[in-house]
Amino acid sequence: MASGWVINELPKWIVLGAYMLINIALFLYQFFLFQDSDRFYYMRIRTREALAFARGPSLPINFNVILILLPVCRNLISFIRGTGRCPPRTVRRILDKNLTFHKAIAWVIIASSAMHVIAHWYNYERLVSLANNNAPQGPRRLNQQWPWEKRNVPTEAQPNLASVQIDPITICFTTAAGITGHIITVALFLMVTSSFDFIRRSYFEVFWYTHHLFIVFLLGLAFHQFQELLPLQNNSPDLSSSNIHDPKFCGVIGDTYEGHTTRMSANNNTIILDNGTTLCSGASFSAAAPCSWKYMLGGLIIYIIERIIRFIRSLRNVVIVKVVEHPSKTFEIQMRRKGFFAEAGQYVFINVPSVAFLEWHPFTLTSAPEEDYFSVHIRIVGDWTEKVAKQLGVGRGDFQQAWELPTISVDGPFGTASEDVFSHEVGLLVGAGIGVTPFASILKSVFYKLTQEDTALKLRKVYFYWICPEPSAFEWFADLLQSVESQMASKGISDFLDTHIYLTRGWQDSQAFSIMLQEGDDRDAITGLQAKTHFGRPDWNKEFDSISQAHPNTSVGVFFCGPSVLSHNLHRYCNEYTKSGDTTRARFYFNKENF
Repeated sequence: MASGWVINELPKWIVLGAYMLINIALFLYQFFLFQDSDRFYYMRIRTREALAFARGPSLPINFNVILILLPVCRNLISFIRGTGRCPPRTVRRILDKNLTFHKAIAWVIIASSAMHVIAHWYNYERLVSLANNNAPQGPRRLNQQWPWEKRNVPTEAQPNLASVQIDPITICFTTAAGITGHIITVALFLMVTSSFDFIRRSYFEVFWYTHHLFIVFLLGLAFHQFQELLPLQNNSPDLSSSNIHDPKFCGVIGDTYEGHTTRMSANNNTIILDNGTTLCSGASFSAAAPCSWKYMLGGLIIYIIERIIRFIRSLRNVVIVKVVEHPSKTFEIQMRRKGFFAEAGQYVFINVPSVAFLEWHPFTLTSAPEEDYFSVHIRIVGDWTEKVAKQLGVGRGDFQQAWELPTISVDGPFGTASEDVFSHEVGLLVGAGIGVTPFASILKSVFYKLTQEDTALKLRKVYFYWICPEPSAFEWFADLLQSVESQMASKGISDFLDTHIYLTRGWQDSQAFSIMLQEGDDRDAITGLQAKTHFGRPDWNKEFDSISQAHPNTSVGVFFCGPSVLSHNLHRYCNEYTKSGDTTRARFYFNKENF
């Protein structure tokens, strides 16, 4: 039996480690290519190591541009997941880290771009400084050495700049590489800064629109090398040729070359070996052709296909069956769409064109696959949700005709970690606050599957923990829990679901005392459920120990949706309580919702 770290951590670190090793290998390959190759000798003696530090990160950037769009191709990921049945559990859990991988790719691009930009700023400064200080004009004699480098650099080996008498700032903003490079840098900076959690959650529209600067980023990268500034030497040292140019020898002339003695030509422009071969003349150069667009093409084609699929699917007609108002500023939209089928725990993207034509927001489905409609619960917490609620007539108290309701587009469904709950023998569901929504669909689906005689269910027990910050947060979801609870009790399967509800704050001492006096009542004073409300936070050590002993040698799927602090704690407990070789304890597999 594998340990908790092997189950929950090792696959992730293998993938991440392999990914980082590939990036390091690409950087080192490109770095030493420009640092040691004779083709870049004449550029190197101007820029020194800065050329390799500028070009080294370019290959990792191109590699990651292939990958950056793939983790957000949700149809592709859902297809690979096979709705949770085809790939092994380990592969599915790695796929559920798609947004984490997307962020990791972005940070590698940021680090590589920073090194690339800083090194090129140095290159521009140095090239202009050398060109503007005693730069010889016209044809060069072999023995005419650069005053500042003591090297012979052919005219053709100079960068393809419009003029040598120019300042670095002008070069940065007049060359194709300089213009596109700074546009790319600004676009990348805006995309990254608008993606931080506090901005994304508080100002989603800022994040949404700014993130679409990736189009500008990709276009800028495609044209970044368009001007072909970097010269490459074509002819390599080969003594079988009648005319060779070895830059390392021609730059600093010696008395011998590859065992042959040398002599100057009559006009001092070339060197002649003792076998008659002409050396150090006719150096041939060509410009480095653009290649970034080739790298991005593969990922971009997949992403375009993804967007076409999502666009076509979003055009399908969606019928609003019912709008239900719930307490705590929450409303439910029940809908139907031809051909729509979702697994429990999946999510959709919703667009209301009359509110915001381009904005798509993710919502977890709260309906079960067995129901003849699909639904989402939306909490009014921002401008977009307020406008949608208003157009749906929430709070008006009167009946709206179908033609008065806004048009809604739905894209999805898409797979999540929660749908794998049925592949475990025991499920431990933990929802914090509004993070309880993924489990509405699962709990209802569990009930339907238990009551269907022809359904073989691997899942034998569900532990449900709901942690709320204040009493009002219970109101909208308590109705659903009461329904599931009463239906299970009526079927004699109430032991299947073990519910634990925790209130972390928002109560007064007098309220707590009053509730404690009602401990003997059949229903909880706050939620109306048979499960009693606990004050404070769960003792996870105690809970994990109890579940582990109750289900020895059993697969327990832990599914969480909520804040990252609690996520880290649950992840740690899953690792601690899964012991290698201990058949008296359960195995805990940690899963977290990502949108």
